[in-house]
Amino acid sequence: MFSNQHKVIAMQSQTEHSAQADTSAPEADERVLLLEEVNFKWLLAGMGLWIDMVRFHKDRRYAARFLALAEASDSPALRKCAASLQCKKAASCQ
Repeated sequence: MFSNQHKVIAMQSQTEHSAQADTSAPEADERVLLLEEVNFKWLLAGMGLWIDMVRFHKDRRYAARFLALAEASDSPALRKCAASLQCKKAASCQ
């Protein structure tokens, strides 16, 4: 009897711990934005352009310059990524 009661308490504790871990996970929108930024960074790197993502987040002129370069690119994937990133960043600012 004691072992069954102990298992129930242990399972309840695990469930409560899992629920707490889920609340600290980033929102789905944040994860999508992060993936978009990683994609943007690597598409630029493929063209020989290296971007400082910390500065990209802090310096609007720096970010605008890279977004403009990406939108003028011959790469359809980079143009699409830049447009999507710009849209997502604008939506998060509102």
